[in-house]
Amino acid sequence: MAQLMHQMQVGGGITSKHLRTREYLSRWVEDVAAGRVRETTLKDYVTIVSHHLIPALGDVPMLRLSAPHIQGYLTRKLRELAPATVLKHFRILHKALADAVRYGIITRNPCDFVDPPSVHRNQVRVWDEEQARLFIAEAKRSSQYYPLYLAAITTGMRQGELLGLRWCDVDLVLGVAHVQQSLYRRGKKIWIGPTKTGMGRPVVLPPVLVEELLGLKNRQEEMRRVLGSSYQDYGLVFCQPNGKPLHAHNISRRDFRRVIERAGLPRIRFHDLRHCHATHLLRVGVHPKVVQERLGHSQIKVTLDTYSHVLPGLQEEAVRRLEGVLWPRAGGGGGGV
Repeated sequence: MAQLMHQMQVGGGITSKHLRTREYLSRWVEDVAAGRVRETTLKDYVTIVSHHLIPALGDVPMLRLSAPHIQGYLTRKLRELAPATVLKHFRILHKALADAVRYGIITRNPCDFVDPPSVHRNQVRVWDEEQARLFIAEAKRSSQYYPLYLAAITTGMRQGELLGLRWCDVDLVLGVAHVQQSLYRRGKKIWIGPTKTGMGRPVVLPPVLVEELLGLKNRQEEMRRVLGSSYQDYGLVFCQPNGKPLHAHNISRRDFRRVIERAGLPRIRFHDLRHCHATHLLRVGVHPKVVQERLGHSQIKVTLDTYSHVLPGLQEEAVRRLEGVLWPRAGGGGGGV
Protein backbone atom coordinates (compact mmCIF):
# COMPACT_ATOMS: atom_id res chain seq x y z
CA MET A 1 0.00 0.00 0.00
CA ALA A 2 2.86 2.37 0.82
CA GLN A 3 4.37 1.72 -2.61
CA LEU A 4 1.05 2.34 -4.35
CA MET A 5 0.56 5.59 -2.41
CA HIS A 6 4.07 6.71 -3.41
CA GLN A 7 3.37 5.94 -7.06
CA MET A 8 0.24 8.05 -7.03
CA GLN A 9 1.96 10.92 -5.20
CA VAL A 10 4.74 11.17 -7.79
CA GLY A 11 2.26 11.27 -10.63
CA GLY A 12 2.07 7.62 -11.62
CA GLY A 13 -0.98 5.43 -11.75
CA ILE A 14 -1.44 1.89 -10.48
CA THR A 15 0.34 -0.47 -12.85
CA SER A 16 -1.66 -3.41 -14.07
CA LYS A 17 -0.24 -6.77 -12.98
CA HIS A 18 -0.81 -7.92 -16.55
CA LEU A 19 1.57 -5.36 -18.10
CA ARG A 20 4.35 -7.43 -19.62
CA THR A 21 7.92 -6.28 -20.07
CA ARG A 22 7.62 -6.74 -23.85
CA GLU A 23 4.73 -4.26 -23.99
CA TYR A 24 6.60 -1.66 -21.98
CA LEU A 25 9.92 -2.03 -23.86
CA SER A 26 8.20 -1.84 -27.25
CA ARG A 27 6.38 1.32 -26.24
CA TRP A 28 9.51 2.79 -24.66
CA VAL A 29 11.56 2.39 -27.84
CA GLU A 30 8.81 3.89 -30.00
CA ASP A 31 7.72 6.78 -27.78
CA VAL A 32 10.53 7.63 -25.36
CA ALA A 33 13.92 6.65 -26.73
CA ALA A 34 13.06 7.81 -30.25
CA GLY A 35 12.95 11.43 -29.14
CA ARG A 36 16.24 11.39 -27.27
CA VAL A 37 18.86 9.72 -29.43
CA ARG A 38 20.19 9.94 -32.96
CA GLU A 39 18.64 7.77 -35.62
CA THR A 40 21.68 5.54 -35.86
CA THR A 41 21.65 4.98 -32.09
CA LEU A 42 17.91 4.32 -32.17
CA LYS A 43 18.52 1.57 -34.74
CA ASP A 44 20.80 -0.15 -32.21
CA TYR A 45 18.16 0.28 -29.48
CA VAL A 46 15.48 -1.29 -31.65
CA THR A 47 17.72 -4.23 -32.60
CA ILE A 48 18.77 -4.98 -29.02
CA VAL A 49 15.27 -4.60 -27.59
CA SER A 50 13.48 -6.60 -30.28
CA HIS A 51 16.06 -9.36 -30.86
CA HIS A 52 17.46 -9.83 -27.37
CA LEU A 53 15.66 -8.20 -24.43
CA ILE A 54 12.08 -8.96 -25.43
CA PRO A 55 12.65 -12.63 -26.41
CA ALA A 56 14.41 -13.25 -23.09
CA LEU A 57 12.47 -11.06 -20.64
CA GLY A 58 9.33 -10.05 -22.51
CA ASP A 59 6.93 -12.51 -20.84
CA VAL A 60 7.84 -11.37 -17.31
CA PRO A 61 5.27 -8.96 -15.82
CA MET A 62 6.78 -5.54 -15.16
CA LEU A 63 5.83 -5.71 -11.49
CA ARG A 64 7.72 -8.99 -11.11
CA LEU A 65 10.83 -8.18 -13.13
CA SER A 66 13.68 -8.64 -10.65
CA ALA A 67 17.44 -8.51 -10.34
CA PRO A 68 17.78 -12.32 -10.67
CA HIS A 69 15.92 -12.18 -14.00
CA ILE A 70 18.35 -9.57 -15.33
CA GLN A 71 21.47 -11.17 -13.84
CA GLY A 72 20.53 -14.48 -15.45
CA TYR A 73 20.00 -12.72 -18.78
CA LEU A 74 23.47 -11.15 -18.62
CA THR A 75 25.08 -14.47 -17.68
CA ARG A 76 23.49 -16.24 -20.63
CA LYS A 77 24.44 -13.49 -23.08
CA LEU A 78 28.05 -13.51 -21.93
CA ARG A 79 28.31 -17.07 -23.25
CA GLU A 80 27.58 -15.91 -26.79
CA LEU A 81 28.45 -12.19 -27.00
CA ALA A 82 31.41 -9.98 -26.12
CA PRO A 83 31.31 -8.30 -22.68
CA ALA A 84 31.18 -4.84 -24.27
CA THR A 85 28.08 -5.84 -26.26
CA VAL A 86 26.36 -7.32 -23.21
CA LEU A 87 27.17 -4.16 -21.27
CA LYS A 88 25.38 -2.17 -23.98
CA HIS A 89 22.31 -4.40 -23.49
CA PHE A 90 22.45 -3.74 -19.75
CA ARG A 91 22.72 0.03 -20.17
CA ILE A 92 19.74 0.16 -22.53
CA LEU A 93 17.62 -1.92 -20.15
CA HIS A 94 18.75 0.20 -17.20
CA LYS A 95 17.74 3.36 -19.04
CA ALA A 96 14.35 1.92 -19.99
CA LEU A 97 13.59 0.80 -16.43
CA ALA A 98 14.78 4.12 -14.99
CA ASP A 99 12.11 5.77 -17.12
CA ALA A 100 9.58 3.23 -15.84
CA VAL A 101 10.41 4.32 -12.28
CA ARG A 102 10.11 7.98 -13.26
CA TYR A 103 6.68 7.36 -14.79
CA GLY A 104 5.46 5.45 -11.73
CA ILE A 105 5.14 2.12 -13.54
CA ILE A 106 7.51 0.40 -11.09
CA THR A 107 8.82 1.63 -7.76
CA ARG A 108 12.51 0.82 -8.18
CA ASN A 109 14.93 -0.17 -10.89
CA PRO A 110 16.00 -3.83 -10.58
CA CYS A 111 19.10 -3.07 -12.65
CA ASP A 112 20.46 -1.14 -9.65
CA PHE A 113 20.89 -4.49 -7.86
CA VAL A 114 22.70 -6.24 -10.70
CA ASP A 115 26.44 -6.58 -11.36
CA PRO A 116 27.00 -5.44 -14.96
CA PRO A 117 29.71 -7.08 -17.10
CA SER A 118 33.24 -5.83 -16.60
CA VAL A 119 34.85 -4.43 -19.71
CA HIS A 120 38.56 -3.71 -19.76
CA ARG A 121 39.41 -0.66 -21.81
CA ASN A 122 41.94 -1.48 -24.51
CA GLN A 123 44.88 0.86 -24.78
CA VAL A 124 44.46 3.01 -27.86
CA ARG A 125 46.75 2.29 -30.80
CA VAL A 126 48.65 5.28 -32.14
CA TRP A 127 51.57 6.11 -34.36
CA ASP A 128 54.48 8.13 -33.05
CA GLU A 129 55.36 11.43 -34.66
CA GLU A 130 57.70 9.92 -37.27
CA GLN A 131 55.13 7.31 -38.30
CA ALA A 132 52.46 10.01 -38.58
CA ARG A 133 54.77 12.02 -40.89
CA LEU A 134 55.35 8.93 -43.05
CA PHE A 135 51.60 8.35 -43.35
CA ILE A 136 50.90 11.99 -44.28
CA ALA A 137 53.68 11.96 -46.88
CA GLU A 138 52.41 8.74 -48.47
CA ALA A 139 48.80 9.95 -48.46
CA LYS A 140 49.83 13.21 -50.13
CA ARG A 141 51.71 11.26 -52.80
CA SER A 142 49.15 8.58 -53.61
CA SER A 143 45.67 9.22 -52.19
CA GLN A 144 42.81 11.43 -53.35
CA TYR A 145 41.67 11.53 -49.71
CA TYR A 146 44.82 13.24 -48.47
CA PRO A 147 42.92 16.39 -47.30
CA LEU A 148 40.58 14.20 -45.23
CA TYR A 149 43.44 12.27 -43.62
CA LEU A 150 45.35 15.49 -42.93
CA ALA A 151 42.28 17.00 -41.26
CA ALA A 152 41.75 13.90 -39.13
CA ILE A 153 45.29 13.76 -37.79
CA THR A 154 45.66 17.53 -37.25
CA THR A 155 42.25 18.30 -35.70
CA GLY A 156 41.16 15.13 -33.89
CA MET A 157 37.64 15.39 -35.32
CA ARG A 158 35.54 12.23 -35.52
CA GLN A 159 35.05 10.66 -38.93
CA GLY A 160 31.34 11.52 -38.95
CA GLU A 161 32.16 15.12 -38.03
CA LEU A 162 34.66 15.39 -40.87
CA LEU A 163 32.26 13.91 -43.42
CA GLY A 164 29.49 16.24 -42.22
CA LEU A 165 31.66 19.38 -42.17
CA ARG A 166 30.26 22.13 -44.42
CA TRP A 167 32.07 25.02 -46.02
CA CYS A 168 29.72 27.41 -44.24
CA ASP A 169 31.12 26.07 -40.94
CA VAL A 170 34.75 26.76 -41.92
CA ASP A 171 36.43 30.15 -41.66
CA LEU A 172 39.60 29.88 -43.73
CA VAL A 173 40.61 33.46 -42.92
CA LEU A 174 40.67 32.89 -39.16
CA GLY A 175 41.58 29.21 -39.55
CA VAL A 176 38.68 27.85 -37.48
CA ALA A 177 36.18 25.06 -38.15
CA HIS A 178 32.91 25.13 -36.20
CA VAL A 179 31.90 21.50 -35.71
CA GLN A 180 28.10 21.47 -35.76
CA GLN A 181 26.98 18.11 -37.13
CA SER A 182 27.91 14.55 -38.08
CA LEU A 183 27.12 12.49 -41.17
CA TYR A 184 26.29 8.79 -40.95
CA ARG A 185 25.32 6.08 -43.39
CA ARG A 186 23.21 3.00 -42.75
CA GLY A 187 23.00 1.06 -46.00
CA LYS A 188 21.94 3.50 -48.69
CA LYS A 189 20.39 5.95 -46.23
CA ILE A 190 22.28 9.05 -45.05
CA TRP A 191 21.68 10.78 -41.72
CA ILE A 192 22.96 14.22 -40.81
CA GLY A 193 22.53 14.98 -37.14
CA PRO A 194 24.20 16.47 -34.07
CA THR A 195 27.66 15.49 -32.88
CA LYS A 196 28.13 12.55 -30.51
CA THR A 197 27.80 14.76 -27.42
CA GLY A 198 25.10 16.93 -28.99
CA MET A 199 27.23 20.07 -28.67
CA GLY A 200 29.09 22.06 -31.31
CA ARG A 201 32.63 23.32 -30.80
CA PRO A 202 35.26 25.45 -32.54
CA VAL A 203 38.45 23.72 -33.69
CA VAL A 204 41.47 25.80 -34.66
CA LEU A 205 43.07 24.59 -37.90
CA PRO A 206 46.84 24.46 -38.47
CA PRO A 207 48.14 26.58 -41.40
CA VAL A 208 49.09 23.48 -43.43
CA LEU A 209 45.48 22.30 -43.32
CA VAL A 210 44.10 25.75 -44.16
CA GLU A 211 46.31 25.85 -47.24
CA GLU A 212 45.16 22.39 -48.31
CA LEU A 213 41.50 23.28 -47.81
CA LEU A 214 41.91 26.38 -49.98
CA GLY A 215 43.20 24.17 -52.77
CA LEU A 216 40.40 21.65 -52.19
CA LYS A 217 37.78 24.39 -52.43
CA ASN A 218 39.21 25.61 -55.73
CA ARG A 219 39.18 22.06 -57.13
CA GLN A 220 35.56 21.60 -56.08
CA GLU A 221 34.55 24.84 -57.76
CA GLU A 222 36.24 23.66 -60.95
CA MET A 223 34.34 20.34 -60.81
CA ARG A 224 31.10 22.26 -60.26
CA ARG A 225 31.75 24.24 -63.43
CA VAL A 226 32.67 21.10 -65.42
CA LEU A 227 29.70 19.01 -64.30
CA GLY A 228 27.16 21.81 -64.31
CA SER A 229 23.69 20.58 -63.31
CA SER A 230 25.07 17.07 -62.68
CA TYR A 231 26.99 18.36 -59.67
CA GLN A 232 25.06 17.62 -56.45
CA ASP A 233 25.99 20.40 -54.07
CA TYR A 234 25.59 19.37 -50.43
CA GLY A 235 27.97 22.13 -49.34
CA LEU A 236 30.33 19.53 -47.84
CA VAL A 237 34.06 20.10 -47.42
CA PHE A 238 34.93 16.43 -48.00
CA CYS A 239 32.85 14.86 -50.74
CA GLN A 240 32.92 12.83 -53.93
CA PRO A 241 33.95 14.55 -57.21
CA ASN A 242 30.24 15.04 -58.03
CA GLY A 243 29.52 16.65 -54.65
CA LYS A 244 27.78 13.67 -53.01
CA PRO A 245 28.79 12.55 -49.48
CA LEU A 246 31.71 10.18 -49.12
CA HIS A 247 31.33 6.52 -48.10
CA ALA A 248 33.15 6.24 -44.78
CA HIS A 249 33.23 2.43 -44.87
CA ASN A 250 34.84 2.34 -48.31
CA ILE A 251 37.50 4.84 -47.31
CA SER A 252 38.39 3.05 -44.06
CA ARG A 253 38.42 -0.45 -45.53
CA ARG A 254 40.08 0.28 -48.85
CA ASP A 255 42.09 3.44 -49.45
CA PHE A 256 43.11 4.04 -45.84
CA ARG A 257 44.51 0.51 -45.46
CA ARG A 258 46.32 0.71 -48.78
CA VAL A 259 48.06 3.94 -47.78
CA ILE A 260 49.16 2.32 -44.51
CA GLU A 261 50.53 -0.71 -46.36
CA ARG A 262 52.44 1.42 -48.88
CA ALA A 263 53.95 3.45 -46.04
CA GLY A 264 54.97 0.24 -44.21
CA LEU A 265 53.21 1.24 -41.00
CA PRO A 266 51.39 -0.78 -38.31
CA ARG A 267 47.69 -1.03 -39.14
CA ILE A 268 45.35 1.19 -37.14
CA ARG A 269 41.73 2.27 -37.62
CA PHE A 270 40.68 5.57 -39.15
CA HIS A 271 39.35 6.54 -35.71
CA ASP A 272 42.83 6.07 -34.30
CA LEU A 273 43.98 9.15 -36.22
CA ARG A 274 41.94 11.03 -33.63
CA HIS A 275 43.86 9.22 -30.89
CA CYS A 276 47.15 10.11 -32.60
CA HIS A 277 46.18 13.78 -32.55
CA ALA A 278 45.36 13.76 -28.84
CA THR A 279 48.43 11.74 -27.88
CA HIS A 280 50.80 14.02 -29.79
CA LEU A 281 49.28 17.11 -28.14
CA LEU A 282 49.64 15.65 -24.65
CA ARG A 283 53.22 14.59 -25.30
CA VAL A 284 54.25 18.13 -26.22
CA GLY A 285 52.71 19.49 -23.04
CA VAL A 286 49.32 20.78 -24.18
CA HIS A 287 46.91 20.99 -21.23
CA PRO A 288 44.37 18.11 -21.12
CA LYS A 289 41.54 20.66 -20.94
CA VAL A 290 42.55 22.01 -24.36
CA VAL A 291 42.71 18.46 -25.72
CA GLN A 292 39.23 17.78 -24.32
CA GLU A 293 37.83 20.84 -26.06
CA ARG A 294 39.42 19.95 -29.40
CA LEU A 295 38.14 16.38 -29.26
CA GLY A 296 34.68 17.36 -28.07
CA HIS A 297 34.64 15.08 -25.02
CA SER A 298 31.74 15.83 -22.68
CA GLN A 299 34.00 15.61 -19.59
CA ILE A 300 37.72 15.90 -19.03
CA LYS A 301 37.58 12.54 -17.20
CA VAL A 302 36.91 10.88 -20.56
CA THR A 303 40.06 12.47 -21.98
CA LEU A 304 42.22 11.49 -19.01
CA ASP A 305 40.89 7.92 -18.90
CA THR A 306 41.31 7.39 -22.65
CA TYR A 307 44.88 8.70 -22.77
CA SER A 308 46.12 7.48 -19.40
CA HIS A 309 48.96 5.69 -21.24
CA VAL A 310 50.50 9.10 -21.95
CA LEU A 311 50.31 10.37 -18.36
CA PRO A 312 53.37 8.57 -16.85
CA GLY A 313 55.68 10.33 -19.30
CA LEU A 314 53.94 13.63 -18.63
CA GLN A 315 54.47 13.21 -14.88
CA GLU A 316 58.17 12.62 -15.38
CA GLU A 317 58.41 15.75 -17.50
CA ALA A 318 56.43 17.72 -14.88
CA VAL A 319 58.83 16.65 -12.11
CA ARG A 320 61.84 17.57 -14.28
CA ARG A 321 60.41 21.04 -14.92
CA LEU A 322 59.58 21.54 -11.24
CA GLU A 323 63.12 20.65 -10.29
CA GLY A 324 64.42 23.12 -12.87
CA VAL A 325 62.30 25.90 -11.34
CA LEU A 326 63.14 25.21 -7.68
CA TRP A 327 66.78 24.25 -8.16
CA PRO A 328 67.98 25.89 -11.39
CA ARG A 329 71.40 24.71 -12.45
CA ALA A 330 72.76 28.13 -13.29
CA GLY A 331 76.39 28.28 -14.31
CA GLY A 332 78.72 29.07 -11.44
CA GLY A 333 76.10 28.87 -8.67
CA GLY A 334 75.85 26.36 -5.85
CA GLY A 335 72.31 26.54 -4.59
CA GLY A 336 71.84 23.37 -2.52
CA VAL A 337 69.03 23.03 0.00
